[in-house]
Amino acid sequence: MPEPLRRPAESEDFLKKSAKLHELALEFGHDPGKAVLSPETRIFDCLGQSFTAEGEAFPDGSIKIYYDPKMSDARMACCLAHEIQHLRYFAVREAYLGEPEDGPLHGRFSKFTPGLLAAQRGVSDYSNEHWDSWRAAAPPKLFSMEMEEGGSEPINETVADVAKALYNWGPEVRINPVWKELQQAVNDEYRKLTSGGV
Repeated sequence: MPEPLRRPAESEDFLKKSAKLHELALEFGHDPGKAVLSPETRIFDCLGQSFTAEGEAFPDGSIKIYYDPKMSDARMACCLAHEIQHLRYFAVREAYLGEPEDGPLHGRFSKFTPGLLAAQRGVSDYSNEHWDSWRAAAPPKLFSMEMEEGGSEPINETVADVAKALYNWGPEVRINPVWKELQQAVNDEYRKLTSGGV
């Protein structure tokens, strides 16, 4: 007798991947209750093309990874690393925007000028698509509201793709040193913000 048809969220593979996502969230130090595997499909447009999202980070600290039966554990981990980096970036951005212009975060990140970052471009095809689709006349500024200002998020996506690359290939990965330094600075400041300044 054939097995009854099930929705993706009821399949053994979905349940297995969901458990793996929770395990990975713990490994990354993220609340596993805020990392959810979704049976939904999310399509987004970039450069006039439609893409299927692998994951999404939300302001409340939650992360949604979109179920794909072909997604390996390694790909899921890279996606989670990317989305967690977005959350860290958002937290540091909020602190940066909330302090005066002579505040410590402004000093820490002052070297990462729009010109410097624009000259580097992205570290992956995906992050370069965000640089290519930037529509504002001036290059994006670190911690600006990129999507509102230029229709894409080249800095945010590049930093997140650095995290993905570092997880995938380790600390010795050959990646642009400016972006690697920026990603590390964001993570350092995030740790300070979430550990009471330690």
